[in-house]
Amino acid sequence: MPGKVKVRVLAGRNLPVMDRSSDTTDAYVEVKLGSTTYKTDVCRKSLNPQWNSDWYKFELDDIELQDEPLQIRIMDHDTYSANDAIGKVYFNLNPLLLPQPTNIQLSGQQALGDTMISNQSQTTGGSVVSGWFPVFDTMHGIRGEVHIIIKVELFSDFNRFRQSSCGIQFFYSGAGITAHTEWVHGFVEELVVEDDPEYQWLDKIRTPRATNEARQTIFLKLSNEVQRRIGLKVLELGANAVIGYNQYFDLEGESGIVVRGIGTAVTLVRHLTLPSINLNLQPTIDENIETAESPGKVTHLSMHRRSSDSEINNAPKGNSLTGSGSSAVSSHRAHGHTMFHRSILSKDTLDAMEYPFLTMTKYPPGFIIHLGGMVNAKSVKLLERMSNMEEPESRDAWWSELRLEMRSHARALSCNVILGYSENTAMCDDVCVLSATGTAAVVNLMPSVNTGGYFSGIYPSAPLADIPEPTTSNAYSCNSRTYKHSISSSHEKLDSSPCSICHIPYNDHSVPFSMNMKYCSTCKRHKVPHILLSSLEPMERLTIRGTGTLLQTFVCRTKRELKGEMNAKEISDGLPFLEYELHSQLLNKLRVKGMNAIFGLKIQVCLGERVVSLHATGTSMYITCLPEPPLPIVKAGKSWAHPDQQQVLRAQKLLNDAVVNNRQHYHLVQKEDESENISYTSSGKVLPDINLSYGNRDTCILEMDDAEDLDVVTQLLEPTPPASFLLSNTDVLPGTGSEVFPMEPVCNLQMFTQVWRSKAHYTNGNFDKQLQRMLQGLFFKLRRMTPCGLGKLSFKIDIPEPDELQISIVGMALGLGESDKTTAKQILRRRQLPLKDFEQKTEELIFKLEEDISLSVGEKKVRKFERAPRPNRLSTHAAPKDRYGVDITPMTYIPGAKIERYLGNLNFFFIRESTCIRESGGLSGFVHCFVAEVMAIVRAHVTALGGNAMVAYFMNECILLNNPHKNQGQCLLNVGGDVVEVSYFNDD
Repeated sequence: MPGKVKVRVLAGRNLPVMDRSSDTTDAYVEVKLGSTTYKTDVCRKSLNPQWNSDWYKFELDDIELQDEPLQIRIMDHDTYSANDAIGKVYFNLNPLLLPQPTNIQLSGQQALGDTMISNQSQTTGGSVVSGWFPVFDTMHGIRGEVHIIIKVELFSDFNRFRQSSCGIQFFYSGAGITAHTEWVHGFVEELVVEDDPEYQWLDKIRTPRATNEARQTIFLKLSNEVQRRIGLKVLELGANAVIGYNQYFDLEGESGIVVRGIGTAVTLVRHLTLPSINLNLQPTIDENIETAESPGKVTHLSMHRRSSDSEINNAPKGNSLTGSGSSAVSSHRAHGHTMFHRSILSKDTLDAMEYPFLTMTKYPPGFIIHLGGMVNAKSVKLLERMSNMEEPESRDAWWSELRLEMRSHARALSCNVILGYSENTAMCDDVCVLSATGTAAVVNLMPSVNTGGYFSGIYPSAPLADIPEPTTSNAYSCNSRTYKHSISSSHEKLDSSPCSICHIPYNDHSVPFSMNMKYCSTCKRHKVPHILLSSLEPMERLTIRGTGTLLQTFVCRTKRELKGEMNAKEISDGLPFLEYELHSQLLNKLRVKGMNAIFGLKIQVCLGERVVSLHATGTSMYITCLPEPPLPIVKAGKSWAHPDQQQVLRAQKLLNDAVVNNRQHYHLVQKEDESENISYTSSGKVLPDINLSYGNRDTCILEMDDAEDLDVVTQLLEPTPPASFLLSNTDVLPGTGSEVFPMEPVCNLQMFTQVWRSKAHYTNGNFDKQLQRMLQGLFFKLRRMTPCGLGKLSFKIDIPEPDELQISIVGMALGLGESDKTTAKQILRRRQLPLKDFEQKTEELIFKLEEDISLSVGEKKVRKFERAPRPNRLSTHAAPKDRYGVDITPMTYIPGAKIERYLGNLNFFFIRESTCIRESGGLSGFVHCFVAEVMAIVRAHVTALGGNAMVAYFMNECILLNNPHKNQGQCLLNVGGDVVEVSYFNDD
């Protein structure tokens, strides 16, 4: 599929002064793509040059179009010396290689903008972007802007042996796209290796700017190459997109650069919106069912097709057309019309997968049957320089071993798939720790019932150029309400109760280790674990009590300064003990908070020269179907010869007070006493309680061996956040939109990035205190935005020096406000009140609105104004009707907005170096300016592609090198996300 790229350079502005004698610049531009370079004329003595060049044409094959970035270099012309570099612009052409959408004329209906599929028989071309791009220099930052126009024309062919994957879409977002999923093909991965220019012999004789630009270029090329190779595997599977895509850069020093990519290959189809058709198939709303706005408001499809029983019982084969996985409120209604659709994953496809892994973190209702629990695997490897960079067999073998181990863990739990799968590395010197994490689960391979989607078999699958975000105000959210669910169908019924996700998928008698199980608190028929750990987003069908909050813990262990194999052996021997300590502390903190489940759990390994640490973050919540967590009990161990009972009692009182405070703060106190002393079996017989005098007691005992161990209790006592803040590391803020917390996210306020680095003593308590200080600093800075929620919080811990610690935080401040359903309920309650009660309530108001209105300006009535007491109710935010600029968010949706189109993904790797750190405000000012410049560049690229927002934003790497003696510093940032076009809802 050859193509033609046309570039035109129009103008520049705000360029720096390069000629000190005249305070001007003689600027010209070099345009490079592949091995071809063009130059514009020199615009003399101007800081705002106007080039208005002709079209520069590049003819390349499809491989170069995907791998090579377009490089725009702005230079200053010197007559008697070498030309000086002003800065550079890198542009990734992959978003322009997506097929253009065409309108489909429906019979009897007019062409609809949302009903668009690609037409591969025609020439795909004419993709144009234009805009002002910041000119970035690795030594000085942003140095002006340049206005360019880029046009890409592709000529379609059907070469069976082509090496490109043009038209395959990649989505970093793994949550909002699943409603469009027609078929899940499986796990795809790729890995490439290249030499690092920083460690080449040429680096000793070239300038730092040249080295940094060489690294940036090679990073972009490797990123594009990995994406192209994964696209080829996707084409072989018959898919057209990759969702839940993750890309990682492993900087192995002298061993080279390893770029890895993983994702889930799927076939996506479009949502059809037919506003002119109304078959009145919407079900009646049950008052017992509580609904809430899901991330982004979805319009229901008004045309449904009912499948016959023969279609239901036939599992799809290969690339057969299957039902959509869209989720909607009516899919779980007890009455109303329902529609059957085929599942998005069959048993044959799952058996054919070498690795049954799915990288998405959110799935439509009915897809997950049971959660088996969190599984992970780690491996310690010794780095060595590879002889052949073209065939990195050793790195592939390492990850293959780890994936096989993960697969065996899932099978041991009687699960058929691992969801929310991710891979990470930690490196120090020549030692590398590979880790894989996921959630073992049993997924639905049978036909399911759903009304939120449409039967996608009416259209063939085709590559997509834009995929609207599924949004509706009637989707389930994680709140404290329950709903009735009743499904009767002719095919085999699955356990469709809301609590079935938490039921264990294995026989509790066959568990080879000691494990307490209890019967489900909701259905009383199946057993559930005491604690549920998952790397996924909270499921929409789960019912929770109260609100959730962020939970984090940190453990570390010192080690000897060793090298080579001895260092790897010591790390490998200490990791199991660190993991045990981490999970013990994690579960103890969970019990102190009065909760019983953690979602979005992420575990990070950090390596230093003298320390190894583990850090875990997640969102804790109370699931009603799981048993209530026991109260932690402090007990003096046998090794403590003369225990101080006063200290033990004091520690026990601190724990009791903390548990009571947390249960009240997070609204976990039950309103009505429920009987929990009766257990039910599947046969419905009442059994007596288990005698706790035998076996393990249902209590959490903290055994103290000496007085120093009492510090462990203080580590469990974390301060609660202010009442006007909610914390979460997931897209969902658990508990919002419920009776105890009627507000929910309605708008984006501010995305924030915070980097902290200082000398620190590596103890668990010191880290917890520092993290609490950072969170309290966020509360203080965002105090005028309350009530707000801090969503999608991500933490990255690094140990850059033996005595230093670096913490990076990225998150989104969300404005909380009353939802439409909450307002409607208040109006309904007011209408149902008798007139006397209503008048009595109006008299209790602080402000007499009618009396104030009756006072005219001409009245000379003297009134003594007194300061009214501040009402207890917090002010709330309102959904925006429009927004200026580009919204960047790490979440997969934008509250109060609808995603109209996905315009491609962006992945940047920037390097910034300075030799005047003290003059630029120290290391803090240097990093702050660099992050702000990166955000400006990202916004410019989003605008040029026609978008007005970026979702699923990430910052995978933040490598900060500092040499205070030489006043030098260097920072490397890897950022990216999905470019989208969103529209905001108007009351009109």
